[in-house]
Amino acid sequence: MMNARLVAAAVTSAVALGAGAAMAQDAADWPQGDLNYILHVNPGGATDVMARRLADGLQRDLGVNVVVENQPGGSGARQMALMSMAEPDGQTLGSVTASHLGMFLQNEEFDVDSAEWACGLVLDPFLLAVSADSDIHSLDDLVEMAQENPGQMSIAGFGEASGGHVGWAMFEEAAGIEGDINWVPYDSVGDAVTAALGGHNDIAIAYVGLVRQHVEAGNMRVIGIQSDERSEAFPDAPTYGEAGYDVDTTWAQFRGTIMPAGTPIELQEALCDAVEAVLLTDEMQQYIADSELVYGYMAPAEFREFVEAQAEAAAYWAERLESIE
Repeated sequence: MMNARLVAAAVTSAVALGAGAAMAQDAADWPQGDLNYILHVNPGGATDVMARRLADGLQRDLGVNVVVENQPGGSGARQMALMSMAEPDGQTLGSVTASHLGMFLQNEEFDVDSAEWACGLVLDPFLLAVSADSDIHSLDDLVEMAQENPGQMSIAGFGEASGGHVGWAMFEEAAGIEGDINWVPYDSVGDAVTAALGGHNDIAIAYVGLVRQHVEAGNMRVIGIQSDERSEAFPDAPTYGEAGYDVDTTWAQFRGTIMPAGTPIELQEALCDAVEAVLLTDEMQQYIADSELVYGYMAPAEFREFVEAQAEAAAYWAERLESIE
């Protein structure tokens, strides 16, 4: 007897395909009213900030309202549930990051095929930061303290098996401290940074854009970055490689845009053309530069190919994380 979930998926796919054929000819008239932009994070985090800037640009260029909804929960599962209930008519889009790939491995209800991977936006290297009054001044300090106090320290990040969690697992393995520091998941990276600042956790894994203001205010310092080059914002913080830790620098947080499964490719391309135009404005390019993001626009086919490769890496490291636990 066919599994009920498979039946539902088959029905949904059939309806979506039919809708796609009907809507393809209307792509030139897109959008047909307000756009609904569903985010998987709390307000204030790096993904939220960029999404709202993108929404402002789309609203200005397209002449329609772009209604942003923050729907955190389950490392993106709540957002995906809402996306799956939306019509694939081109009027709904969502934020997406590498953290979704970890969620797919944790939640059998969703996978890569649960959404259309419309377009990539930027890449953002992970970094490790501590509060300014911490006794941890370097990656070596962190490793030494973890080895001397196994199970007594904690790191704040976004979600279980998220992009940051995988990045941390990579560092743990390279440093030989697997399982020595407890992973504490939050609903956004911004929340994780706040927790580390408040002393609730010893360290946070985050991005340049989220910790820069705290570092410049003297409240936080960066002790290492998962990149081939040092951050211009934190020139004193070494790359993992410079500090002697061989960690894969191709793994980085990516940010992109998804649409409900079954959204016709013509409507995906219409959205992505508008997204690319916003990304290339002087204002957005300055934001990307100031945040030390890597411009990473990808059209639908390229973005899906990229995501599928990242999903393979996420699956490998999710198994590693499970074995550590």
